[in-house]
Order: sequence, then C-alpha cells, then structure tokens
Amino acid sequence: MMVIGMFKSILKGIILLTLVISSIVLTYKIWNFRPNLANIETSITKTNTALSPKNVDDINSIFLPYQVVVYSDNNIYGSTDKDMLLEFVKRISSLKVSDISDKNQGISFMSKSLKDKFVILDYAGELPVAMYLTDILENTVKGDSNAQFKRIIIDSHKQQNIILYMMTNDNRMLEIETNGSSKAFNTLLKSSRKSMESYTGVITNERTTDELTSLYVPEKPKQTQAYSYLADNINVDDINKAVLGDKNSIIERSDNNRSKTYNSNTGIVKMTNNENYKFNNLSEVDHGKPNPMNNLINSFNFISEHRGFTDDYRYFGVRHADSAIKYQMFFKGYPVFNRRDLSEIDIIWGDDNIYEYKRGLYTTSVAVPAKQKVKQLPTAEEVRFALASNKHYHFERVSNMMIGYNMERSDEETIQSTLSFKPAWFIKYNDEWKEYDNGRLK
Repeated sequence: MMVIGMFKSILKGIILLTLVISSIVLTYKIWNFRPNLANIETSITKTNTALSPKNVDDINSIFLPYQVVVYSDNNIYGSTDKDMLLEFVKRISSLKVSDISDKNQGISFMSKSLKDKFVILDYAGELPVAMYLTDILENTVKGDSNAQFKRIIIDSHKQQNIILYMMTNDNRMLEIETNGSSKAFNTLLKSSRKSMESYTGVITNERTTDELTSLYVPEKPKQTQAYSYLADNINVDDINKAVLGDKNSIIERSDNNRSKTYNSNTGIVKMTNNENYKFNNLSEVDHGKPNPMNNLINSFNFISEHRGFTDDYRYFGVRHADSAIKYQMFFKGYPVFNRRDLSEIDIIWGDDNIYEYKRGLYTTSVAVPAKQKVKQLPTAEEVRFALASNKHYHFERVSNMMIGYNMERSDEETIQSTLSFKPAWFIKYNDEWKEYDNGRLK
C-alpha cells in the first residue's frame, strides 16, 4: 500500500511539473507572437467615421432621375426602379458627345420631328447642363453654362446614333449628338419594357401642353402596402467629428432631455428632439447666397466625405425661399416625405464653404414583420380632376405629381422606435410638395 501511495505521489508530481512547463511555454509564445502581415491588404490607410451608408454614394446614384418613361405610338410606360434607372444612366454616360446645338425651332416643332417614339428621363430638380455633361456624362464638350434642365429626351429611332435632347428651364431644346448605337439602346428598351407599368400624361398649364412637356405619372398606382422598419439613430458624435473637428474642442450643452447644442471654433450645432440636426459654419456668412447651381458638386462632396447618405438619398432640387440644395430619401424607388423634414438633407452654401447643414437623424434598420394593407390610391385622372375642379386651387400652379411615401415615427414611449412608410400621391404646388388627400392638399 505504501508503494502504491508513493507511486501516486510521483505521478501527481510529474503531471503538475508538465502543466507548469506547458504554461511557461504557452506564455512565452503569446508574448512573443508576431503576426505575418505579408499577405494583408494595406492600401487603405484612412478609415471613415462610424456613419454607415446603405448605398454606395457615387454621383450617378445621387443625381439620379426619379423615373424613366417610354412613349411609343401613344402607348406610355414607365418605371421608378432604381436598378433600371442606373442602367439607363450608365448607357448614356458611356456615350461620347460629338456636337451640341441649340434648337431654336421650339418644343412644338421638336415634338413633330421626334415622331411618336422617344424615351424620357425625369429629374426631380433642375440641373445645370454644363455640370451634367462634365460630371455625369463625363464629357469635355460643354454646353450653355447658364442653362438648366429637368428632363432628358432620348431619340433612338430617327438615326443610327443616339441623340439626346435636354429640355431647358426656358423651354429650349439642346440637341446632343453622340456616338451611341441606337440599335443597342433599343435592345435595352425592349428588355426593360417588360418590367414597366402603364403611365399617362397630365397637362397642367401652358408649359405642359404636348407629348414632350406633359407630366407623366402612373395611370393606376399599384401601391397597396404600408411598411414598418426599426428606426436607427444616427450617431451625432460621428457627424460632429466631421463638421466641428476634434471632440476635445467641442463644448456640449443640454437644453433639455432631447435637445442639445454643440459649439466649437468652426461652428455651432443644434440637435432638436434627438431627430433634427442643424450645423452652421461660423466662418461663413449668409449675405451673398451664391447661385446654388454652382455648388451642387460641393454639396455632394461635403455629405459624401463624412458618409452622410445613410439611405437612398437623391438630389431633389433647390428650395427658392432660402437657396437650400435638397436631397430626399427614397424608399422602394419613391421619394419619402415627412412633416418634420426627417427624410431630407439640406445644404446652404456660403461664399467659399458650407454655411448650413440640416438633416434628419433617423435611418431605416430591420424591417418589422407586420405589414399593413392600405386603401387603393386614386388613379391619376381622379387626382387631376379633383384638383382641377376644386375652386380652392389653381391647377396651373401644379408643376409636378408623383407617388411617394409618407414617413412617420412611432410614439416616443415605445421601447424601440419604428418608421412607418405609407404610400400617397404628392403634388408640387406653388413650389412646395404637398400630400394629396381626398381632393385636397395638406
């Protein structure tokens, strides 16, 4: 028995010694570990802030038309599908411009010359011709630097090569000759047509009196579904880092539980109700208000540099009241509207730099499983007739119509806020977007 006990003691000692030696060896290897970095990609040296865009904010996706319309022998079809729009823009941006000329015959004459086959790309806001040719189409041939447009008409039937027409804000037509193959473009048209829905033209005033100038909208909207998503709050510290500089130089003051003010040497930020963000640059003044059309690319670069396009945002025009450059959130191919401007990014440019930056602080997260059926939207003709026959409105002041989504946030009392998206008609009346509701605008 004594021998067995001694044997057990010796065995325990050997095991203990082995564990101690193993521990020493492992500790040495950990402290002296050097990773092999030979095959690691090291070309990226700068990291972005924690803002996390869901879309690649390239210039084509931000300055994107909101719809494509195909007019063929009085048959009208259209789509707002983003992938389709990007494909059409990709096709025309790859073209080489050979000549640009100003057609003085007038739009009515051009309407006859285009016959009954053409394609329209509609933009929500006016764009400078020169900027579009240079930055979107990437061509060195420049047109009238002062001209602006909202509609591109594509002719792929009259000649072997594609001809683009830009309809300017003063109802002129700029003809752009390209080297693009009409045959190849028509092949794209044929394949895209299968995914389009029936559209109709709407005449509202003397500027929309023919096939080339009419407003084009879905004839019978198909949207019958409301959607809900969990709401993510954009990290204010991330934006402050981009616009105010180093965190140690920022002075924070709480006005109440949901509103704060941030100050630094570069500017002041006011955050209201944890949902609206406004930055003012102290080094800029608001007296001059340069032409915002000259600063569209600057505004895009400013937002893109701090990854501020957190959802599918697109250029939506300039607000004439304060010269703000507007970017609107899009959802499932349609613009999103909110009465507290939570779906907008607004930029006001100063003499040399940004003067004011305003945006909502919510972004969509995970879709909520529950879906809600909504009442079928009225047809385009029903909307037109209701507004045209209402004595409280002057229908000639309608400059655009489109389907969109009204976004609302759930009550603050809930544990996790949600964003609801409900489809509706939206009308641009007196230069303001308003929701159509049972014959009235609100």
